[in-house]
Order: sequence, then structure tokens, then C-alpha cells
Amino acid sequence: MAPAGDEAAFFAAVHSGADAVYLGLTDFSARKSAVNFSVENLKKYTDHAHALGVRVHVALNTLVKEGELAKFFECARLAWNAGADALIVQDIFLGKILKETYPEMVLHLSTQAGVCNLYGARLAKRYGFSRVILARETPFDGIAAIAREIETEVFVQGALCTCFSGQCYLSACIGGNSGNRGRCKQPCRKKYSIDRRGFGELAYRLSLSDLSLGEDVKKLAAAGVRSFKIEGRMRSASYVGAAVAYYRDIFDGTGDLAADLSDLKRAYNRGDYTKGYVFGQDKKLISSAVQGHKGERVGTLERANGKYVFVRSSFAPSEGDGFKIIRGEAEVGGGAYSSVFPNRKGGFFLSSRPDYRDGDVVYLTNDTALAGRVAARRKTVPLEIALETGENMPLSVKVKGKFGEREFVSPFVCESAKTRGLSEKDFEECFCKTDLYPFCVSVKAKVAGAPFAVKSALNAFRRDVYAAVWAELAGGREELAQREVRVEGKKLPPPTFSAAAILDDPSLLQAGCDRLGTVIFAPKNYKNPDEFDEFFKKSQYYAWHKYLYLPAFMTDGDIDAVKKNVPLGRFDGVYAEGTWAIGFCAEQNLKLFAGTGFCFFNSLSLSEFAKEDCAETAALSKELSAAESEGLAGFRLAGGAIKVMELGHCPFSKTCDSCDKKDAYVLTDEAGRRFPLRRYVSGGCRFELFNCAALAPQTCAYPLYDLRTLSVAEAHACLNGERLASATQGLASSGVL
Repeated sequence: MAPAGDEAAFFAAVHSGADAVYLGLTDFSARKSAVNFSVENLKKYTDHAHALGVRVHVALNTLVKEGELAKFFECARLAWNAGADALIVQDIFLGKILKETYPEMVLHLSTQAGVCNLYGARLAKRYGFSRVILARETPFDGIAAIAREIETEVFVQGALCTCFSGQCYLSACIGGNSGNRGRCKQPCRKKYSIDRRGFGELAYRLSLSDLSLGEDVKKLAAAGVRSFKIEGRMRSASYVGAAVAYYRDIFDGTGDLAADLSDLKRAYNRGDYTKGYVFGQDKKLISSAVQGHKGERVGTLERANGKYVFVRSSFAPSEGDGFKIIRGEAEVGGGAYSSVFPNRKGGFFLSSRPDYRDGDVVYLTNDTALAGRVAARRKTVPLEIALETGENMPLSVKVKGKFGEREFVSPFVCESAKTRGLSEKDFEECFCKTDLYPFCVSVKAKVAGAPFAVKSALNAFRRDVYAAVWAELAGGREELAQREVRVEGKKLPPPTFSAAAILDDPSLLQAGCDRLGTVIFAPKNYKNPDEFDEFFKKSQYYAWHKYLYLPAFMTDGDIDAVKKNVPLGRFDGVYAEGTWAIGFCAEQNLKLFAGTGFCFFNSLSLSEFAKEDCAETAALSKELSAAESEGLAGFRLAGGAIKVMELGHCPFSKTCDSCDKKDAYVLTDEAGRRFPLRRYVSGGCRFELFNCAALAPQTCAYPLYDLRTLSVAEAHACLNGERLASATQGLASSGVL
């Protein structure tokens, strides 16, 4: 499954051997900055792919606001009518409605929906999705279990998001560019320091290396995974072609894998690659020294006096090849090769810089020869063509291909030649011209006598034949007419409590919490019974509803640990950030308070959630403005901490032996802004990142406060509507999203 952010990448994927291509439209694409495709030109690309035996999946994988609902459903219908083989959707509730409205459609649940356990997979299946694209954090055992329940797609190559899928708000908080709306500006790729020994220097503390599973994809295939996904709709055609060729050769057992991997590194390589989460976090997960494309090592510098520096290398560069110079792990420079530079055996020259040193390592980051090879690739359709005609006879054309055999008869009759007739070679040469169609033809003509046909008529007939064959190969489907979107008019009942707060420290119960109707307890260690005892002991005198906080990222093992270690019966219900909790709460007979991580953006999704027996109440997305929240029934984040990331990994690269195991750290950016980093224990250590500024108290009907990372005094001030020194108007009122 290959990415296509533009036309060049699309053709690179198809002609390099992809079985399927995924792409986004102008609207509702999680890669808004890519060139993308339009519903008007989509059929051109689906026809080309289908004719060559390649499927096309269209991503409508962003969150949809109330005023965009009609456009979303119309985009989905038009994409399907244009030939999409599947639609990739983020909002599981809108997907359910889409499937009920158009049962003909094939829906795949986006990785942005955060499916990482069996509960999430089963919900997707119940809602009509035929495939789940799993969160990148899902471990191997979980992948294998889910693959036995529903068709699965797993990322095997490309960029890794720092945050758990669908739960990142850092770009939205820092610059008003929502990742859930396709506008992420990747602040995770910037430099930060952390207040732990060994991590205090500014570095790329949040930036992850690129994923590359290589031949380990065979283990996933054996586990039942159906689709192997390459990330990269923002990357070049060279990268797409190199990545597809590499995995094509792995699965087919052909080609030179070492050469394939070399091409892939030259096309894009962040951090010398990691195996990611599937087989357990490895030491190369975080690329703290080099953020961007590192390329492939091709030589070392030897100092030269004057304008140029010599690169000792066996690589023969081409005009325009790009290079990066690295010392230790840090980038110190770079440049491009030019044929006007001096020549010398055993290497090549680059422009010099005063700070270059002997032994600096040279990496190739732009291989123009690779770009040329990828662009030259062509996948073709073999056709066997038999021509037969004679004097005063029409031209008969029989075409054999993967569709079987089709016969075409010319609308004209070949006359008897008055001078020179057309030979078998003449007819064969005419039909060897395939115009723009990617046909590989073998043509055999049988001619009786000396027939003659006007050249323009013969060429027009050939074009008609090939157009008909192309249409046959491309296939077609009956277009769906627009249908009314029907949603059962069920709404969540008004909450039985007026205000709620999330806290992780029972001492915060002193902080004016008598103003609350519900307290949501987020333990620091889900395996520690003493924490729960302390919470219930300190809260026993309050008539609150008491809810257990469950994060979006929970593996099946994490959930089993909760069942084993958490006194679920002592809670009134669960506040959960992931839709997987619907199945969990139904099984455990618990009420469900759907958290902000459900990403409720519109009334239709809320109505679908309300149909679930466990549904009690819900919180709206943190990304909606106050105006956009009007008319939507639910709690709104109204003050306190703003959680911006849920990390599925250890930001300290699992240096457990030297870990100080603090509950809280501070991540500081280059501007000096301080972001609280909270540790908690579920299956193992997990981390949450909070915004550098708390949210100023907002006025709304059903306020939700997040008191994590706040002191007792700050929590008290927040609950009493007092603006904190660090507070910002933030997401809930800005409207910038």
C-alpha cells in the first residue's frame, strides 16, 4: 500500500509494483499540505490504476465540523463514483452513518482512530468497517489477535508520529494548525531539553526515526496482516518508488535487497531507521541528533585548501546530487555536486566551508540518478492482437488479455488497392502504436489479397479499439445517487452533574472540589492499589460521581492489567479517551463518560454514540471553539491543563537503569517555554505532554477541568474561575482551528 501526494508519486507507486495506492482529496485529507487530488480528476487516476491491476484507496481522514457534514458525505459519494476501492475515514461514528447510507461502499478505519486493541477492532467491525489501519504503537501480539478478528493494515515504512494516533494537539496549541484537520506543522521535529540528567541539552527530544521493518514484514504476513502500508504522502516520487520496489522484492523474493535499501536510504532516511513499536521499542526510536533526511553514507572528507573539499568515495556523483556532512551525530553542513568542480580519482569535490574537518562523514541525500530510474519505470498490460482482413472486407481485430478475448470489427471495408495495397507489416506497425496507453502488444496480421484503407480511418479505428480495451481493463461501477442521511434522533440525556474535573493527586481534593459533581481519577500507577485506597478514603465525604480515567492508548495487556488491579466496582463509571472503551464498558457493565479524545466535532457523531447502552455523557473535542460548540450537547474543556500528546514510548530511550523515575518532568523549547511531561504506569511507563500554558477559565454549561500538572493552589484558582499567571485563552475560545 503506497502513498501518493501528487501525480508523480502516484505513477511512481503504480509503476514500481504497488498493489494499492492511497491518496487524499482537496478536502478532508490528513495531509492538507500535499498537492492531493480532486473529485473532478480522480477518475483519471483510478482508471489508470485499475487497468494495471492496482487499487486506489481515498483518504477522508480528518475530523468534520457541523457545517461540513453535507460536503463530507458528498465527497465520499463522488470519490466512490470516481472508482475508489475503499474510503479511509477517521471518525468511526460518521463512518457508521456513511455505511448505513451507502452500504455499497467499502470503508477502512484510519490509523487516526487509534485502534490498538481488540475492543477497538470489534467496534469497527460492528460499525461496518471492513478493515482497520492499526495505530503504529500496536504490539505484535495485539496485531496478530486483531488480524484474526478483522482485516488489518499495518505501517511498515515511513515517518512515525511522536503522539499516539489522533490525540495530538501540539501543533494546534502552538500555532493554530490542527493535526486532526490535516494542517500539522510538526513542532515535534523541533529542539527541546528535558530536566533529567543526560537530557538537559537542546536536541530533537520528540522526533522519532523513520520506521523500516524490512524483511520483518514477513512475520506480520504470517500473523495474518493483509496490507503493508508505506507512509509518505508528503514525500517525493523517488521515495515512493524506492520504498515500493524494496517491499515488492521482499515479498516476491526477487531483486537485490541491499541495492533496494540503498536506494531507499538515499530517497529518505531519518535516524537510520527504527523497528518502531511492533517488536518492542528499540534504542533507535528517537532521532535526537539529526531531525530530517540523513541519506546514505558514501564517503569521508579530506581537507583541501581553498574553495573545494575532497570527498574520499567510490560513489560517482551526477550533476545536482545533494549531500549532508555529519560529524559524530550532528549535521555540520551540506551541498550539491557540480560538474564544474575539479576532478580527481578516488572521489569527488564539494564546496568547502571553514568548519569542515578531516574525517567528517558525507551522506548522499539527493540521488538524481535514482530519480531518473524511478521516473523511467513503466508497468504495462500485455495484449495479444490478431488482425485479419482482405479486399472488400472489414478489418477484424481480436484482442486477448487478462479480461479474456474481445473482437472488434472496423466500421469501414478495406477496398481493393488501385496501386499498392497494405501489407501485413503495415497493419502490424499501425497497431504496435499504443498512443498513451501502457500496453505491451504482440501483433500478428493475416491479409488476403491487396486491401487498402485510408490511413486516418485506420488510425481512428486503432484508437477506438485501444480506448475500448482500456475501458474494459479500468472497469466501472454503477454510480450512487445522492441519498438522504438518516440518523435516529437519539441524544444523550442532560448530565446529572454540572461540572467535572480530572485529577491524579488525591491532595487536590482540597482545592475547592466541593464545586464539582464528578471527579475523574487518573492514577499515576494503575497497578498500585494504595493509590486507589487513598483516593476513595479522601473522597468518601463528598457526594461526587467518581470515574476512572482510561487513556486512548491501551493495549490488550494494559486492559487486562486494569481488570486485574483496578477496583472497577468502586467507580460509578469510566472516563475514557478512546472509542475502544465502548466495548470495555459494555462488557464490564460500566457507564461511559466519553472524553475529549473521542474527538466529537459534530452532532451526528454524538447521536451515534448516544445509541450505545453504556453511553452516559460526553466531552466535546478540545479543538472546537466556543462558537462551534454551541448547540452540541456535551462537556467542554473549560480550564486547567491542556494535554497535547499521549506518548506510546519512553522519551528517554528506555534507559531504565539510570532512570530517576520521577512522576513529572519539564520539556523546554528553544524559546524557553516549559511543557509539563507526566509519567504514569499502565502496562509499563507511559508519558503525557501538556501545553506550556494552562487554559484560562471559560464559562460554559458543562465545564470540564483538567487539574493534572497543577499545584493545589493553581487547582483551587482554576475551579474558582481565577486566571492563572500562565493561562491562555487557548483552544476552547480562539476559533483559529
